[in-house]
Order: sequence, then C-alpha cells, then structure tokens
Amino acid sequence: MCNLTGKVALVAGGAGYLGLPVCRKLAEQGASVAIADINAERTEMAAEEVSKTVPGSNVAAFHLDATDEQSIRETVAGTVEKLGGLNIMVNATSAGIGKLVEELSVAEFDRALHGNLTAAFLLARESAGRMKSGGSIVMYSSMYGRVAPDPRIYLHPMKPNPIEYGVAKAGLDQMIRYLAVHWGPQNIRVNGICPGPFPNANSPVYVNDPEFGGFVQRLAQKVPLGRVGRRDETAGAVVFLAAEEASFITGHIIVVDGGWTAW
Repeated sequence: MCNLTGKVALVAGGAGYLGLPVCRKLAEQGASVAIADINAERTEMAAEEVSKTVPGSNVAAFHLDATDEQSIRETVAGTVEKLGGLNIMVNATSAGIGKLVEELSVAEFDRALHGNLTAAFLLARESAGRMKSGGSIVMYSSMYGRVAPDPRIYLHPMKPNPIEYGVAKAGLDQMIRYLAVHWGPQNIRVNGICPGPFPNANSPVYVNDPEFGGFVQRLAQKVPLGRVGRRDETAGAVVFLAAEEASFITGHIIVVDGGWTAW
C-alpha cells in the first residue's frame, strides 16, 4: 500500500518538527525526496538522517526561503534537475509573529500573511507547473484555522496562538479547495492536512520550562484521545494523500487532531 517508487517529492519545511517524519515516510515508501528548509545546516542534517534511516533512499537538500519567489523557483527547478521530475509537493512551512492583537503592527500582520498564504500559493503554482502528467500537492493547515485558541490554557506569560497564524491557515483551507478545482483537469490533486495539538518536544522551552509542561498537560486535557500528537502522526496522512490510493481525493483536508475539533 502507498507505493511511491519512481515518484519525486519536494517537502518544503522538510527539516521541521513535523516535516522531517514526512520526508522519512515518503522515502520509506520509495519516493525520491527533496528536503527544503530555511536553515541550510539543519536541512543538510535532515537529509543525512533520512539517508541513514532509510537505506538506499535518494535524498537531496535545498535551502529554501519560502517568502522569496526566486528561492522557490530555484528549489523547484533544482528538485526537477537533481531528482528527475516532480510528482508530489508537500508544504509544511509556516510563519507567525506571536504578539497579542493589541501589539501587532500592520507590517507584521502583512508579513505573516505573506509567509503563510502567499508563500503557499507560489510554492503550489511553481510545483504544479512542473507536474506535466499530474501530481499531488499537500498543504499543512492547522486546527487554529478552524477554531480559536482557548485563552484559559495559555497562562501568563504565555500568549495564545496568534491571530495572524489562524487567519492565514483559514485562508489556506480555501486555497486548497480553489486550487483543487482549478487544477483538477490537469490531474493535479490538491489536499491538506490539519494538525491539532503537536507541541514541539524538542524545543528548549518544552524541556526546561515547567510551565510549558503544564501547558502541554492542559492541551492534552482538551483532546478526546487524552494526549497531544506525536511528531510522526501526520506523516501517514500525507503519504496517503500523495499516493495512488488517494487518486480520487482532491479538495479535502484531513484533520489529524485526536478529536480536538470534534467538540
């Protein structure tokens, strides 16, 4: 099931907390994987890790600034040149300022929308232009594109998930539906993943701040399954949407949230 042998996948944000397990899972299913991220050193390390954990895999690393159109063009073109084509594009990038509504400047709000929405649009359009025989695009949305953060679980000095992030992810949901219709005649499927609570367990604040540990517990209490997500738990949904098993699925957003948005 989900055999991706012969397919080429580009994962933007592939060295990130959720992105790296996606790269690994795609490689395990036989895809050649281009890992692209803003931090060049971390991206090279991610490519090395996937190569070691998935023997025989074909992995390439690219520096990508998703806010820069030229960087996007170079990354997509480099993927095609180095790996021989492009069949799958996963956008796991995100941007946020992290301020309260009252603190956020207009310029910061616009910058976050560019990093989340405009970047996603440009990545999708550039990738679709290379998918001559069809393909699959999977974009990462968020539960906070569907529901507002509960301020009661963000105890001072923590701040609720920022407005610019949630607004952008709500817009991304509509972009997924729109592009699915637009590119359907070209056999390019466009779908999304909507993660729920996936706090980064590698973050120093997670490890060293007892209050952040308490925050994770409060998150877990709001999840019907009683826990937060493990970092690898969105990868299976991505691989499914990328594969032939999902060949008649487009314009859909799979919610991977432990039931968070069900109540």
